[in-house]
Amino acid sequence: MEYSHRYHAYPTQAVAERLEYHIDVHRQAYNYTRYEYQNVDADNIGSAYKHHYRLPGWKDKFPVFSEVNSKALQRTVTRFYQNLTNLKKKKQNGHKVGKLKWKSPTEYQSLTVLLNPLTASG
Repeated sequence: MEYSHRYHAYPTQAVAERLEYHIDVHRQAYNYTRYEYQNVDADNIGSAYKHHYRLPGWKDKFPVFSEVNSKALQRTVTRFYQNLTNLKKKKQNGHKVGKLKWKSPTEYQSLTVLLNPLTASG
């Protein structure tokens, strides 16, 4: 069973600025995932797993994506596809849904970082 824990963080000012920067980079990655999903042939990227193969090209094209953890970047792409799946489920249940929208800095305020319990110190 997989557990998900959420914790409030109380960082110093310097750490908070760095975290805000990382969250902004992940917001840009989320928005770029949305852009590619809408504007690239669906056969090339039809799932999060296939989309992960595009990330090295992103890092060449946009060096800012090289500054963040690659696993966290993959998780951001997966987050987009999970949101897409949730919209499809709601539509199947009879709800009126729209499309996933571009995220502004005020709308994207969290990220997921996966820690390996064997290497994480606590």
